Amino acid sequence: MNQGLSRGLTNYGDQDFALYLRRSFARSMGYSTASLAKPVVGIADSGSGFNNCHRHFPELIDAVKRGVIAAGGLPMDFPTISLGEVFLEPTSMLYRNLMSMDVEEMVRAHR
Repeated sequence: MNQGLSRGLTNYGDQDFALYLRRSFARSMGYSTASLAKPVVGIADSGSGFNNCHRHFPELIDAVKRGVIAAGGLPMDFPTISLGEVFLEPTSMLYRNLMSMDVEEMVRAHR
C-alpha cells in the first residue's frame, strides 16, 4: 500500500532515492520513522491577525490534530489565504474562489 511519505513521490529516476530524500527532510523536522509511515492528514489553517472570525483556529487545529493522531494518522497543518471582513475590501466574496484554488493546489502538491 502506498501511504505516508511513499505516496506521490517526486520522481528523480530512482524511487528509493526519492523516498530517502523525502524521509531525510521530514526527519530533520523532528518526525519519527514510525510517524512517517502513517497516512498524512492535511489541515488547512486560514487564521491570521486580519481575521477575527478565525481567532479560535489555533485551539481548534490542536483538537483536530489530537483526533488525527488518535485515529492513527499524521496531522500536518498548512496555511491558506485568510479572508476577514474587518480589513478586506470590498468583500471576502471576491476572493473565495482564490482561497479554494489555494487549498486545492496545496492538497494536490503535498499528497
